[in-house]
Amino acid sequence: MKFEKPIIGIIGGKGRMGNWFKIFFEKQGLKVIISDKNTKLSNIELAKKADIVVVSVPLPVAGKVIKEIRSYVKRDALLTDLASLKTGSIKAMKKAKCGILGMHPLFGPLAENLKNQNIVFCRFKNHKYITFLKKIFIANGAKIIEISPEKHDLQMAYLQALVHFFNIAFSYFLYVKKFRPMSSLFTPLFKLQSLTFGRILAQDSKVYAGIEIENPYFRKLLKDYLKEIIALQKDIERKDYQKFQKKFNNASSYLSNFVKIAQVKTAQILKIIEGQPIKIGRVGNINLKRGRIGYLGPKGTFSFLAAKKISRNNKSQLLAFLTIRDIFEAVLNKEIDFGVVPIENSITGLVSETIQCFIDFPVYALGSLKLPIHHCLLSKAKRIKDIKIIKSHPQALLQCRFFLEENLPDAVKEPASSTVSPILESCSKDTGFIAPCESQNIFKLNVLAKNIENRKDNFTRFFLICDEMKENLLKKIKSKAKNTLLLISVYDRVGVLRDILNVFAEKGINLTALHSISAYSKHWDYLFFLEVERSCFSSEMKDALRKLEEFCPFVRVLGLV
Repeated sequence: MKFEKPIIGIIGGKGRMGNWFKIFFEKQGLKVIISDKNTKLSNIELAKKADIVVVSVPLPVAGKVIKEIRSYVKRDALLTDLASLKTGSIKAMKKAKCGILGMHPLFGPLAENLKNQNIVFCRFKNHKYITFLKKIFIANGAKIIEISPEKHDLQMAYLQALVHFFNIAFSYFLYVKKFRPMSSLFTPLFKLQSLTFGRILAQDSKVYAGIEIENPYFRKLLKDYLKEIIALQKDIERKDYQKFQKKFNNASSYLSNFVKIAQVKTAQILKIIEGQPIKIGRVGNINLKRGRIGYLGPKGTFSFLAAKKISRNNKSQLLAFLTIRDIFEAVLNKEIDFGVVPIENSITGLVSETIQCFIDFPVYALGSLKLPIHHCLLSKAKRIKDIKIIKSHPQALLQCRFFLEENLPDAVKEPASSTVSPILESCSKDTGFIAPCESQNIFKLNVLAKNIENRKDNFTRFFLICDEMKENLLKKIKSKAKNTLLLISVYDRVGVLRDILNVFAEKGINLTALHSISAYSKHWDYLFFLEVERSCFSSEMKDALRKLEEFCPFVRVLGLV
């Protein structure tokens, strides 16, 4: 059956998943129109023009957007969406007089193509363009899974919402009890579990709130789960070995296929992880003589101090930006030559906003700088006991948590875009600021306490970013960077981490950092941020990168540091 080429309209076309499908459809020779924030075309105008209307917006607002545009979609058009839950979006689409399809691509926007990818189809009102989409997806190597929206969401309640729930609950309980695990006592199972909950906690809380709250089956499932938890608790309180062992054996028998695989694969993963030292890599020096350098402002922040140290003279122009994302955008748009961005703190770990910007923007790191971090409590007030509110960047609040808990347990903690920005907004005498001591003279404040960070070996690592990466540019800025930064994506299958680490082990390349991070858009995609002790320009690394493509749908060199 042949069709005239339809016009594809994507609401949310600037988002990561919306943009992925925009590029895909354009490669098929189709005309694509988009609407999003700050586009000339509105959602309603798009709905009136497109033959296939694709709603690609965050889960909590998908229903609202569908209700906004459903009556404007042409009768002979198709209305579809990309939300990860289907019953809600299908319900919102029901009143539309056009064809209706719920879609769920089981991959993230870092996938290079549709080869071997799965896409869920939930048909509600059949239409010729459903056949059209199915044919074009299959022709590009995808597999279509036809399922009812109810069955789909029930599966997600178990495989997604419940799994995330007990990891989040476990992590939150550690926080409530203020329990700090001793690394020397980590059991093998805790090591594996910590990778899971650590990966989850590095992601966007709004996304996970939507997964837990919006699934229509999860609330009842959670009640049933908690009921079984309480029953198991009673077995333990009564010291009922027989009941406990019976439940354990029932679960082991029911999930025997998983048990057999897990015994072998987890041992392999643990062996590889323990054989690859994961640490903070060595820090290179940068000597940038001139240029426009952007930093996370305002003046006086640690980013400002890092930018000053990198420039080393007065010939460079230092420009303040409100957010890390603004710095990346300015580099990409050539408004500045370089940006200085925080990547990692020795206490609080990776800076998630910087990682996400590396995912979103095609820029490169060209070196790194380690800056000692010593926080001070600054205020117009003269006594700590007068402080009612504490304002600072979320990382600074975390890094000084012990001091705040001991000295200002009742003070309200208010996060800000930087350590210094709240000083410009409000300087009342009941407000304290956690900021560099250098800010004292700039803003004429009192130092109520010095070096209040949790650990005295506190430092933050900064990257110098640029819109290109060339060997001659590294020499020009006198960067001694030798370690390659990589961002790779993998899909959730047993042994995939082992296969990836073996690529480096076989080449004799050591890892100095390995972090599991969020794919943000689709929660079964795994992303890894790696730092390896070899230049990306070396023959060994080039061979390793080619080998990685066998296991990773996406491999990207982020730079040299």
